Amino acid sequence: MRHAINRVKRLTLICSAPFLFSSCKDALQPQIFGSLTPETYFNSEADFKSAVVALYAPFTTDWGTTDQGIGTWYASLYNADPKTYWARSVITTDEMFSPWDPTFTGFNWGSATFAGGQAPDYAKIRYIARATDAIDKIESSQAPVAPAIKAQYVAEAKALRGWLMWVLYDFFGPVNAKTDPATLASTEITPRPSKQDYVAQMVKDLTEAIPDLKDKYNADAANWGRANKGTARMVLLRLYMREKDWSKAESVAKEIVAMNYKLLPNYTDICSSMNEEMIYAVPADASSPNWYFQEVTPPDFRSGGSITRTAGWYGYWVPWEHYDTFSAGDKRLATLIGSYTTTSGSTKNRTNGLAGAIPFKCVGNLGGSTGSDIDWPVFRYAETLLSLAEAINQQRGPTEAYQHVNAVRTRAGLPAWSGLTQAQLRDSLLAERGRELYAEGVRRDDLLRHGKFISSALARGAAAEPRDTIFPIPLEVIQQSNEVIAQNPGY
Repeated sequence: MRHAINRVKRLTLICSAPFLFSSCKDALQPQIFGSLTPETYFNSEADFKSAVVALYAPFTTDWGTTDQGIGTWYASLYNADPKTYWARSVITTDEMFSPWDPTFTGFNWGSATFAGGQAPDYAKIRYIARATDAIDKIESSQAPVAPAIKAQYVAEAKALRGWLMWVLYDFFGPVNAKTDPATLASTEITPRPSKQDYVAQMVKDLTEAIPDLKDKYNADAANWGRANKGTARMVLLRLYMREKDWSKAESVAKEIVAMNYKLLPNYTDICSSMNEEMIYAVPADASSPNWYFQEVTPPDFRSGGSITRTAGWYGYWVPWEHYDTFSAGDKRLATLIGSYTTTSGSTKNRTNGLAGAIPFKCVGNLGGSTGSDIDWPVFRYAETLLSLAEAINQQRGPTEAYQHVNAVRTRAGLPAWSGLTQAQLRDSLLAERGRELYAEGVRRDDLLRHGKFISSALARGAAAEPRDTIFPIPLEVIQQSNEVIAQNPGY
């Protein structure tokens, strides 16, 4: 399954699925076409697998995928290109800067910004409809497949649908995603749902999926990269944290703790494949590489610390202000390079031209000028512990929360916290998450939850406005719906 997921961009997988959609010449809802039906397809486990694997197309670190339903190429969610979900989740924050995209680092976007190829994340709404069709077809299939296997594929599709709904909610708020199979063939444009209804659907998908998903695949190379119980719970955890539903966040975090994930002894090992701390990582290999390291490496880099790599593009760096929040003895600094040896043998640092620290995140030999085969972390157990500490602190204060955050700090070689007020621990946890989870795509979410996204941007000199806590619905979507779909406030 790992290799199948890495190759979802190949036509043989995507075109085999019976839930391809045409664009109706607009950027709104997809429409089913073709003669494939439950009678001619979904008649074996192989059909189920092909359908579900196709849903992983957005979840890669490779550049992107051609959507065979509409013939349009879209950037992948976790690729390091500036227009992706991952990139816009970090370059709009104090954690990462990119000289490649002043529109987003400077908060200069508007509704017209999100047009065509600049709205690849919104385009993932089509995959929500495809997940709905896959769920419906698998559930109604009479194929001679064991009920438990059938239930697992349905659960996997629900988990992916819930995750994609979260991605869209994170950036755009509730969108009119099609989760009712009865509406899939309709070209009627419907208004956006209420926040309450949209959140309820995400929760429903994820909670219904959990019982039939496998616990984890950390010791199963053949299936590494498949959504599992931990994946679904982590999406739920981020959702509950965003909604500040602290009790539910604490509950789901404790469910993850009970799954026996572990903090690795060394932070520098977190990128090792299928390790015990990794709840979900985007698989990468030669067929679907990870371009992150090429994007962050300076063009004259030879080595820094225990890291070696050939020249890169240096399109992202950690501002020195954020780098300086790390204590001198923080072991995580081994993955965040502030000084390096150049190809000419000289040393480069902040005093002689290094614009910001190099956010390698991983250590060792990080490859050549092509994409890497290093899996990219999306959900790690360290995040679970920090979220659990925050949820507990918000409800009952610091006492019970210390053990969870201090486990993370101890691993980093830092002294344990004690004697903080509730407010002090809240602020300290935000800062600690910025150090522990840097470059993992969660900083925007964290700043939003703490009400500091706009103030942080203003402090950096960005032209941030209150409306910018959420991105605009692409203008072409508003226009093509004849304004049935409402724009976000302020745009």
